[in-house]
Amino acid sequence: MTDTETRLRDYLHSQAAAVPETAQGPGFEPPAHRRHWPVLAAAAAIAVIAVLAASLLTRSGSTVEPARPPGPPVSGAAPQVPYTAGKTLHDGKQAVRIPAGLGQYFFGRVAGGGWLGSLTPGVGKFQVGVLSPNGALRPIGPTRSGSQVLSPDRKQVALYHYLSNTRGQVLVFDLASGKQVAQLPAAPGQPDMLGWNQNGLWMNKGKAGLVVWQPATGKQRTVSVPGFSGTAAIPPATGTVVLSAKVDGKRCLRAGVLRDDGFKVLREYCDNGPELLYPLLSPDGRTMVNSAVSEAIDIGTGRVTKLKLPSRMWDVLPLPVFENGQDLITLTDGGAGAGGVVKQQLFRCDVTSGECKLLMKDASDVTIQMP
Repeated sequence: MTDTETRLRDYLHSQAAAVPETAQGPGFEPPAHRRHWPVLAAAAAIAVIAVLAASLLTRSGSTVEPARPPGPPVSGAAPQVPYTAGKTLHDGKQAVRIPAGLGQYFFGRVAGGGWLGSLTPGVGKFQVGVLSPNGALRPIGPTRSGSQVLSPDRKQVALYHYLSNTRGQVLVFDLASGKQVAQLPAAPGQPDMLGWNQNGLWMNKGKAGLVVWQPATGKQRTVSVPGFSGTAAIPPATGTVVLSAKVDGKRCLRAGVLRDDGFKVLREYCDNGPELLYPLLSPDGRTMVNSAVSEAIDIGTGRVTKLKLPSRMWDVLPLPVFENGQDLITLTDGGAGAGGVVKQQLFRCDVTSGECKLLMKDASDVTIQMP
């Protein structure tokens, strides 16, 4: 079993512990046809052969910032985003042992210190929780809850609470007090919680479409994006998002902004590779990445920069993570190669120049976490 297969297996097992066996996803499809993202990750792992085809880039009129010049040489310093190595969570100068009963995947830093995670004491037992810098665990919200997403200010968390195997509701909690502050009505089916930015909480509700909800006001709006295929990158600090789509048989990334009259596309990037893309977007909203072919696309100019990695970058969940608007932290895939077994490695890449710096030669037990 390769490093990719092992990591993906562990990831899916972790997520499976937080989902009832008969739970149904968006649009109430039968479990065999759910478009819930752990299943999509498995599909992406099967289709790991990236086809390097000519890219099609188009742009519809909107004023965006010009491309940035490449920065200084890429630093070889330790990652400035959280990552786990074995049973320890590292974040800057902090190193915290992951206690038993806490899942190995984290969903961002919370205001006041700590990291959002999942309590998984056993199969079918799951709850959102916060790991404190001192190693203590603090549950948030009811049991049988997951799919957590942090608010842009990192003071609240939206989660999905299973009321039964086929019915549940989205709840929002204040992280400091632990009190519930907003909710959507209970409904059948589970939405995919895609991200939360200044527009609100983005959710894929399957047949019901793409919905943005503002918990503070209770307002919801449906967003029409033709061909939307279910995945998205939604940084909290910018209004720009990237959505995946299928267009004329091609897989595409659509960068755009939500306006009063709908979703405005700023840049579209398409190629002929495998069906599904998991998009990446820099926190400043200026660069999107097609991780399947290691290409960074400047949203303002359409310039494509190939990242100079020695092997395929990790392109399934959990994804590479931006440290800032320019530097991307990514793993490269391990496994059997022409010269023997290749170890999974950790790199920092400048998305404006394509230059990459090796940070860890053997990163077999490393998982990059959400910042």
